[in-house]
Amino acid sequence: MALQYARSRIVHAAATAGLDAIDVPYLDLNDRDGMLREAALSAELGFTGKGAIHPKQIPDINACFVPDSASVDHARRVLEAFAKSDGGLLVFEGKLIEKPVIRSFARMLEVHAVANAH
Repeated sequence: MALQYARSRIVHAAATAGLDAIDVPYLDLNDRDGMLREAALSAELGFTGKGAIHPKQIPDINACFVPDSASVDHARRVLEAFAKSDGGLLVFEGKLIEKPVIRSFARMLEVHAVANAH
């Protein structure tokens, strides 16, 4: 991915400030596969969205950035278990869960709620 260091710094700065980091649009309207690939890489890097230059890109972009039902279900179960725990961390299904993960799961549920509030 071009400029990965700079892009990762943007993601980190936005996360530190509690802001969304929206990646730049993909400019080739005829290259759907390229746009999907780039959107998936952006989401993996930590961007919270991607700009679009044409309405036909929106469903594909949403598919990359809106969590699926299995992820939402897992996040809910972790958040419920964390709320019942008495500390700042939790072992859930063999994985250590700390507050940064809790924040990301809470954000995931917010994104899911907004995306499905129509």
